Amino acid sequence: MTKLELERRLKRAGWSIEHGSNHDKAVSPDRAVKIPIPRHKGDIPKGLVLRIMKDAGLD
Repeated sequence: MTKLELERRLKRAGWSIEHGSNHDKAVSPDRAVKIPIPRHKGDIPKGLVLRIMKDAGLD
């Protein structure tokens, strides 16, 4: 899964994306949780995608 595909899924679930200097951050709707999203060319490793989705409460 690419970074853009991951960001689209998070946005559809109500998360917003903040852009930082090294990583972008997915911010929960209530602003209580921030999950770093690395900037990779190509696909993000599957294990990392699964961890981000789990932390965001998505399947």
